[in-house]
Amino acid sequence: MRFITTVAMFAMLAACSNEQIYSAVQQNQQLECAKLPQNEYEECMRETGTAYSEYERKRQELLKDD
Repeated sequence: MRFITTVAMFAMLAACSNEQIYSAVQQNQQLECAKLPQNEYEECMRETGTAYSEYERKRQELLKDD
């Protein structure tokens, strides 16, 4: 069931911008964080807190290094 949901999500997002896709994936990760115990939840949420602009800046830096 989870696989079907994931495939459907990516199919719907095919026409979306990179930022919209990033946001959707981030929201999905946050939903997964909610299933964790409190101490793991907080760390998980910190890891999903990166803004798209910061993510894109880091991504561009990595692309330049290649």
